[in-house]
Amino acid sequence: MVGKVLGFAAQVAPWAVVASLGYAAAFIHPTVEPLPLPQPLAEPRDIFYDVASHNGERFWFVGNAGTVLEGTREPQGWERHSMPEPVNLQGVAVTDEDTVVAVGNEGAVFIRRAGGEEEWTSQRLPVSERAGKMVDAAWLNGALWVIGEMGAVFRSVDGGRNWQPLGLDEDIGLNDIETDADGTLWVTAEFGELIHSDDNGQSWETQTFGSESLRSVAFSGNGTGVVVGNNGAMLHRPDPGSDWRSLEPVTSEHLYDVGFDGERWLAVGNAGAVIASGNGEDWEKLRPEGFGSGYHTRLHTTERGTVIAGQTIGLLRASNWNTWPVEEN
Repeated sequence: MVGKVLGFAAQVAPWAVVASLGYAAAFIHPTVEPLPLPQPLAEPRDIFYDVASHNGERFWFVGNAGTVLEGTREPQGWERHSMPEPVNLQGVAVTDEDTVVAVGNEGAVFIRRAGGEEEWTSQRLPVSERAGKMVDAAWLNGALWVIGEMGAVFRSVDGGRNWQPLGLDEDIGLNDIETDADGTLWVTAEFGELIHSDDNGQSWETQTFGSESLRSVAFSGNGTGVVVGNNGAMLHRPDPGSDWRSLEPVTSEHLYDVGFDGERWLAVGNAGAVIASGNGEDWEKLRPEGFGSGYHTRLHTTERGTVIAGQTIGLLRASNWNTWPVEEN
């Protein structure tokens, strides 16, 4: 009897195994919990379009796909932020209270408020559906300013909670906004237009210098002003009482930004272009070792060198270039 039972069991066992495997394949779906991969601080595809700082020690870079990079001069303390929407970010500003405002395509505005708040909030400015890119953000005259395509100008006096439209009623792209020592607002624009306001944006006056797009304007403490633009276009104003006049181009490359660090003027642009001047009028080319031949769109001057954003980011001191983020040894 026992032999018959064992024989029967031996016949049934293989079929039972097959049946159980079939059941498992049909109804049991194993899951694998993936281990979280560390987010790299910087990626090869990153391109940063602007940089800002409140104190000259902590810097905020904004770029493509909603990327914000926060860091210092040291290897420690760098952090990568991703915005709620992967919008290309074009401009960034930091208020005196350390509120950070990043702006970009389609009227997008992202704000991280001071006081230890870690979350970014988002909003949309009322811009044209046809051309709604916000190109620059700045903290000027105690207010936040945002400018962009279709003559868009917005001002906020409450840290970005509410925005007042002060734009130009014309189809023109605005590139950069700055103030001189007297508090006059200056805006560079397409088609050689240099625009200014003596009443904090309530009205605007326009001057035209040729046809090249003017990209950036900056001033020294004594009122000397410099404007740079496409194909090496440059304007110079020696003091507030003088007229702007065109300078002979030093380069044929597009120049995207200009600034004064207290000792010298610097401008950066396409194809690794870097030019410098002691007085804003006489310029020469620089060739910092390791700077690269890509384009650089913005710079931020400090007492300890100039921080530059573009296809690479880093610090330029004299003729020495240091790529950021700094790697720990």
